[in-house]
Amino acid sequence: MFRSAGRFVFQGLQQRNAGNRWCRNATAVKMAKGNVQEVLIPVPWGHIAGKWWGDRSVQPVLGLHGWEDNCNTFDTLVPLLNVPSFLAVDIMGHGLSSRFPAAGPHSFMDVVMLLRRISEYFKWTKISIVGHSFGSAVGYVYSALFPDAVDAYVSIDCARTDMMPQKENLLDEIRYTINRTLELEKRLALDPPSYTYEELVELLYAGLNKSPSRDSCRILLQRGMKESSQGHRRYYLARDPRLKSRWSGALTEEFLLACAPMIKCRVLSIRATGGILQGGKCKEVYLHTLDLIQQCELHDVEGSHHLHLNNPENIAPLINKFLHPPVRSCNL
Repeated sequence: MFRSAGRFVFQGLQQRNAGNRWCRNATAVKMAKGNVQEVLIPVPWGHIAGKWWGDRSVQPVLGLHGWEDNCNTFDTLVPLLNVPSFLAVDIMGHGLSSRFPAAGPHSFMDVVMLLRRISEYFKWTKISIVGHSFGSAVGYVYSALFPDAVDAYVSIDCARTDMMPQKENLLDEIRYTINRTLELEKRLALDPPSYTYEELVELLYAGLNKSPSRDSCRILLQRGMKESSQGHRRYYLARDPRLKSRWSGALTEEFLLACAPMIKCRVLSIRATGGILQGGKCKEVYLHTLDLIQQCELHDVEGSHHLHLNNPENIAPLINKFLHPPVRSCNL
C-alpha cells in the first residue's frame, strides 16, 4: 500500500545555547555500535534517560520503544541506519528513567506530553520519530496533535488499534484499571520477586509472548533489570510495576480515525507478518487509518512483533530509503 509522498527534509539540530545558525556538510553515515552516549533529560518528576548515537551536533531522529521495553530495543537497528544522529529514550517507568509519581495509573497522554517536553528542552521546532508498538502509537497521536512539529514518522508494528477498548466492556475496563492500579501501588513498598539471570531471561521471553528472541531479551535486560538485595546474583525487572495495569486514556476507534487525516508528515508504516496487526477489528481500523493519512506507505515484513530487534536487517533498508534527505548540521 502506497500513498503519494512529497519531498522529506530532515531538519538540522538547533542545540541549546547554539543560536539559530544552520551549518552545512553533515553526512548520513552508518554509526558504529560504540558511538553512543548516555543522556539525562530533566523533567519535573526526575529525569528521562536515553542513548544518543552519532553526531551530537545534528538533531537526532527520536526513537520510542514499546510497552515494558526500553531504549535498548534499538541497539541492533541503529547501527544499520544511514542517519548521522539517533536518540532513543526510556519512557517514564521504563529502563533508567525516573518513575512517574506514585499517584494513579499511567496515562497515555502523559507520554504524548513527554515528546513535547523533550522538544522544548532541546528547542527543536520539528522532530522525526521512529516508534515501535506503544512508542509508535505515541508518535501517531503526537503527529496528529502537532502536525507542524513532525517531519517524518516511522511506525514499526504499531499498537495504536491494540489499545482500543471494546465499547460493550468500557466500564469493565475502567473498573479494572482502577482496581489493578491500587493493587500494584501496594507492591511499590515491597521487595520485588527476584530470579537468577537465566530465569529472568525466560520470564521476559514468556511475558512478551516469545516475540523477542532470547538474545533480544538479554539486550533489553541490560537496561531493564537490577540486582536484588535478596541474594547474590539474583535480579528483578526494574520497570514500574504499575505498567502492568492498563493505561488510562485508551484510544477509541473514533479518536484514532480522527487523528489520521490530521497528520501532515510522510509516514512509513512497517507491519510484521507475525505481529499484532494480522486480523480482526484491530487490523481493520489500522488499515483504515493508513488510508486516511495524507502521505503513507505500508510494508509487510517477515518477523515477529519485535522484528526490528530480532532481524533489523529486514527493515533497515526501508527506513534508510525513507530517511535519506540532505541533512544540515550546526557547529557548536
